[in-house]
This record gives sequence, C-alpha cells and structure tokens, in this order.
Amino acid sequence: MRIDHVIYGTSDLDAGAAGFQSAGLTVVPGGAHEGIGTHNRLVPLEGSYIEILAVLDPAMAAASPIGRLIAERIARGDGWIGWAVAVPDAPAVAARLGVSLVEVRREGSASLAGLTEALTEPFLPFFIEREDTTGPGAVERIELSGDARRLAAWLDGAELPVDVRAGEPALRAVTLGGRRL
Repeated sequence: MRIDHVIYGTSDLDAGAAGFQSAGLTVVPGGAHEGIGTHNRLVPLEGSYIEILAVLDPAMAAASPIGRLIAERIARGDGWIGWAVAVPDAPAVAARLGVSLVEVRREGSASLAGLTEALTEPFLPFFIEREDTTGPGAVERIELSGDARRLAAWLDGAELPVDVRAGEPALRAVTLGGRRL
C-alpha cells in the first residue's frame, strides 16, 4: 500500500493549474471523467501525482452521486479534497470495508473502493487499483485532521506517511520535496 495521489479541488481548472505552476511544479493535461462531470490536470511526481480537479459539466455532476459530492466540496472553496492509496486488489478492500466498488474511466480505467466515504470524510483515503500499484511515491507526508483510530482501521494497520490530529475531518496539507503545500 502506498499513497497514489492527492486531489486539489478548484472552481477554475486554469487558475488551479496556474497556482501549481507558479509554485514551480509541472502541470500536464488530464481529461474528463466519463459520467461524473469532472475534468482534471495532473502534476506528475515520481511514482505519484497531484490531481487538480474541477467540475466540467454541472448538470452531469449533479446527476452523478460522485460528481455531486465533488461539486459540493469544491463549492466550499478551493483546496485539498482527498487522497488515494494504491492497492493490488480493490475488490478485496471493498469487501473488507463493506463499501462499494466504482469504475472510473478517463483514457483507461481504475477500480476505486471507498470513494463515497472518502469524499464525505476527507481524512480517509479511497483505494485505487490500476495496472501499476507498486513502487514508492513522491508524496512525503500528508497532514490530516480527524479520527486517528478510524483511519488506522480503514487502512487495516498499514503504515503510511500521515500525521493525524484531532479536528474536523480534512486533508490539511501535503509535503513534497520538503515543501508543505
């Protein structure tokens, strides 16, 4: 298990991308998520990435349970909205947690377990299975607030570079290359 990516939600994809570029990070084109109403740009990192996510089609997002959760979160303001952990078997994780399994397509597909819960309680990650889920990631540390015991149980005891403090469930900060974003 490793951190696959972190998600930054923004009301304006161009402005969100420009913010990461002004911080010295490379932003590359992403694509649209079929049936969800969102689109993204990516900041590629060694073995992981930052996903800059925005609503592309408000009507489609409103019609999709996942799109609706993302749109509601972004409407509260730009910022970190989630994180994903790479796993080799998302269906097994979904069964262990008793959560749904979702297929997301954007130039390929990925199986996601616990996405709804992670969007509702953003200190929890969702689990993603894709072809390559091995190797280290470049996300050095994630700072969260929420229930540390719930997170440990959610992760089934896996050790990840996260700091959890008490407070409203949130993804507070991400550290890359010694820089806290």
